[in-house]
Amino acid sequence: MRAWARTIVGITASALLATAAADAKTLRLGSGGLPPQKGNPYFTTATTTYIFFAAMFDALTTIDDQGEVQPWLATEWTTLEPNLWRFKLRPGVTFSNGEPCDAAAVKATFDFLLDPNLTGQSVAQDVEFVKTARVVDPLTVEIETKAPNIFLPRYLAGMYIVPREHFAKVGLEGFSSSPIGSGPFKVDRWEPAKVAFSAFRDSWRAPKIDWLEILALPEATARMQALETGQVDVAINVNPDDLERLKAAGIRFHHRTPNRMWVIALDNIRDDSPFKDPRVRQALNYATNRQAIADTLLGGLTEIASQPATKVAVGYDSSLAPYPYDPDKARALLKEAGREKGFSFLMEIAAGQLANDGAIAQAIARDLAAVGISMEVQAINFPQAISRMSQGGWKGHALQTDFSVAPPLDFLRALARHSCGWSGPWFCDPAIEPKIVEARATFDAGRRTQLSQEINRHYRDVASSLFLFPVVTIDGLSPRVTGWTPWIDNFMFHLAEIKD
Repeated sequence: MRAWARTIVGITASALLATAAADAKTLRLGSGGLPPQKGNPYFTTATTTYIFFAAMFDALTTIDDQGEVQPWLATEWTTLEPNLWRFKLRPGVTFSNGEPCDAAAVKATFDFLLDPNLTGQSVAQDVEFVKTARVVDPLTVEIETKAPNIFLPRYLAGMYIVPREHFAKVGLEGFSSSPIGSGPFKVDRWEPAKVAFSAFRDSWRAPKIDWLEILALPEATARMQALETGQVDVAINVNPDDLERLKAAGIRFHHRTPNRMWVIALDNIRDDSPFKDPRVRQALNYATNRQAIADTLLGGLTEIASQPATKVAVGYDSSLAPYPYDPDKARALLKEAGREKGFSFLMEIAAGQLANDGAIAQAIARDLAAVGISMEVQAINFPQAISRMSQGGWKGHALQTDFSVAPPLDFLRALARHSCGWSGPWFCDPAIEPKIVEARATFDAGRRTQLSQEINRHYRDVASSLFLFPVVTIDGLSPRVTGWTPWIDNFMFHLAEIKD
């Protein structure tokens, strides 16, 4: 980054943070952005929002750092029939407005998400296989699915429960501005670049600090500078090439377990897309020197992708190998596809969300240019990226995104966005859809895993995307911070402490 740009970024960061008090009981976190739909916990499951909502919402279950389902609002569950589950709820839990977090709240949350008139909410698509929820008693709820789903408890980890009366009174739009949850913090102020929280002391997972502030600092450089100067205590997604400098300042780091596979998604639906031909998509994978990118721009902290699934996902196949770097093979495939003269395309990117993502996009563009492919990189903001991934409206034929298995850690969940049935689809392969349907319907965990691996292998072989790396997420921690123990991308805000 040029010196004048660094100066502007520094001034911007200082301006955003100038009003922050130096109170020892306030945890300040610098994030790449704030949720585009404010406090609506159902619009998107993107990691930025998932991190944010962990401060104030709870789901029935959660996923630990080893990828195992753990009790959360639900303490136990059992299957009565393949299509019918019973969940027992944690007693004594309340929302921050005093409403009970009980079976009626769980049912009301399902009723809202299963409303056929509801559109544009990603979480609703994640639980669309649920038929109904019914109250057995105040602490017992039964969930009936349309077809057997052995991984129902995994999927419920991504569905936050909201207070029945408040949500019914204000509706989704009102709830977005006045969100209420059962988590350790409650929203006090929602500003354009900062959200201020205070402790919810009656939460079942009461926090150890008094206040939390999450600040939008889209540029990684701004987050790094804010961490160095003590203006934030935690910086999300610091760049690997800043690690040595930060270490010298006494900064510690937490490497989160990857649950997302970083990809450039390729549109094979629109008639004018060059990526309708799988040979062209395969050529991009052969033409990109991903190992060199990982070594130079990601500090050697990751490995190149062999498939769209990450290692913690159900469906990961350890036998698959990455596409090797082979520009000659890429040129041969382009010739077979009638593209020997090359072509141009536009790739959109919300830069600053992933480690060195802008520099990596430019490195990919240089590799592709060597085989005659011109990739124009166009920066968009985070809300635009979320909107285009959720509802369509791409301006180009490629978009930087991921195969995200959070929170169920099920590869089939990632396919929801990368398949024919997505609300704003960009990739559709009818040949594999029957196997996807079969996998989702089986109640045999072993068979479902096997089918998921076969689907994963198919996506790899037809190169649905340009597969890059498991997402490298490194959080920088001030020496003041203790108890920072995220479970993958689920931040355990209630465990964090600030030392005097």
